[in-house]
Amino acid sequence: MIDRLLGRIFSEKGATVAEYALILALVVVVLIATLSRLGAVLNERLLDIIAEISNAG
Repeated sequence: MIDRLLGRIFSEKGATVAEYALILALVVVVLIATLSRLGAVLNERLLDIIAEISNAG
């Protein structure tokens, strides 16, 4: 009974699911960081454009 339970906990299928979960978590973290940085750059660029338009008139 205990052997079967331990076998399920440490099975290859469980390891694969854990690996995919870690990869997915890493991808999510990278996406959040990238999109945050992109948002900051776009915000700065839009502020520059608004300043140029304001100074033109």
